[in-house]
Amino acid sequence: MYYFIVNPASRSGSGKYVWKTIEEILDAEEAEYRVYFTSYRYHATKLAQEITSRKERITLVAVGGDGTVNEILNGIQDFSKVTFAYIPTGSGNDFARSLKLPTDTAAAVQNILHPSYFRRVDLGNAQVNGRNLLFAVSCGCGFDAAICHASFSSSIKKFMNRLHLGKLTYIATGIRQLILSEPAPLSVSLDEKKTLRFRKTIFTAVMNCPVEGGGVRFCPSARPDDGQLNLCIAEGPSKLIIIPLFLLSLIGMHGILPGVHLIRARSAELFCPRSLPFHMDGEPYILKEKTQIRCVPGILSIIAGPSGNRNSSRS
Repeated sequence: MYYFIVNPASRSGSGKYVWKTIEEILDAEEAEYRVYFTSYRYHATKLAQEITSRKERITLVAVGGDGTVNEILNGIQDFSKVTFAYIPTGSGNDFARSLKLPTDTAAAVQNILHPSYFRRVDLGNAQVNGRNLLFAVSCGCGFDAAICHASFSSSIKKFMNRLHLGKLTYIATGIRQLILSEPAPLSVSLDEKKTLRFRKTIFTAVMNCPVEGGGVRFCPSARPDDGQLNLCIAEGPSKLIIIPLFLLSLIGMHGILPGVHLIRARSAELFCPRSLPFHMDGEPYILKEKTQIRCVPGILSIIAGPSGNRNSSRS
């Protein structure tokens, strides 16, 4: 049985039309399926909880963006009984990009109905203000999280997405946050052993996948199946380091800049004496003082794409 959780608002409202294409293929293939549509934030989490509370083994398919994937993963009750699949319809689609999943809707549906490869991938786990949450792509605090916060409810972003110019909104928001944001002191404890201290941290990205923000390669050596998390920490006396950092990170070469630290660890505790904007897979939160982040190795079984079958097994 295939269970689809669809975010009809994804891709600026075109998610509901993407579902029509999916539905036609499913019916033509005489597939047995059920579909659920989200209508508010965290609805996908509630739906995933209800669906996976049953004892049967299922294929659970996310249709939406990285935020929809995040919500669904945080609702799964028993990962051992779920095979996950993803049809990307968001603006960033970094999870699909990192796992080399098909982005064409028809190809993605056929890959799910007739899978050749399955893959076990890691997820990240973060304790945020008393809540234990999972992430698929990345989490982080500071400058990039502030952009997520500002863009989340932006009516301009929704309009620009309709014109397929959503990334311009992030650029404009980034310029504004560059003016408004202030570096913060940060302590990072790695694997409960080594502690690093930074006086003026501009942002910290903790990544399970190599890219976030629509393909920005903050941690180009990150792999979602290596049992490790990768951190990119940017510090410096001037916030202007953000400009060359973002430009070079598009090609994964920002590690040459002074004040940019690329680190690998199984776990990391972030501590900041003041509240900071925080995000998980682009979903905004507020971090109050500290968070414990760790890798959860191989927890998710996912239908892999033909070109993304690294460390995969055939069905």
